[in-house]
Amino acid sequence: MSELIRAAGGVVFCYGPDRRPLILLICDKYGVWTLPKGHLEVGEDEADAAIREIVEETGIDCQLGDLLHRMVYPVFKRGAWRDKQVAYFLARAEHLQPSPRHDEGITAACWLPPGEALSRISYSQVRDVVRRAVARIPPTP
Repeated sequence: MSELIRAAGGVVFCYGPDRRPLILLICDKYGVWTLPKGHLEVGEDEADAAIREIVEETGIDCQLGDLLHRMVYPVFKRGAWRDKQVAYFLARAEHLQPSPRHDEGITAACWLPPGEALSRISYSQVRDVVRRAVARIPPTP
């Protein structure tokens, strides 16, 4: 059995100027709109990795909430198929302009209303995670 690749990220939300929730999305080096995430570093837990990766990819600092979902899917790395497990957390941030990190392979990052975010996300499994998150976003404070 090959080693499991572990990653973590988040469904980051904020409340926009109209007090409605917005979801943070990134566009990766493949032109795919998705959620910020990345690999765990040695000795790092999922929560710490999620916070670090969100900041690294978007410049947005957030407060991590509950684990929403762990998904597993196959990836082709170094000439072999391996399973990748991604832990997604619900996370809250202030409504600040994201700064996509081109050196991290992020070509764009933006806040979108949930419906628009769902229609832009390329992967159905990621859309499912966002749907779970939207159902758990607290009412406008």
